Amino acid sequence: MDDLDLARRLRLLYRTVQMLQSDLRQGHLNSKLLAEIEMRMEHGIATEPRCADLRGPVDALRESTLTPRVELNADTIRACEKLKDAVEDVLSNIG
Repeated sequence: MDDLDLARRLRLLYRTVQMLQSDLRQGHLNSKLLAEIEMRMEHGIATEPRCADLRGPVDALRESTLTPRVELNADTIRACEKLKDAVEDVLSNIG
């Protein structure tokens, strides 16, 4: 995958995570956005060696949504923030 394509895919992932985080702040867990994050990872990002550091934050995000509990939104919002930071790190190293 070339730099331009990777950067485009990462920006789309970042925006999706940002929308999920916004919904969580409104008290809504948007399962469609979670599925979109998974799809974006599975369709190219996860196989890109430069994105290896994104797998952990994506897994943490996914795991934070598995068990319904009072802290669900707060934990998932923090997981979104960590994933966004990881995406920004990859983007800053492209090119």
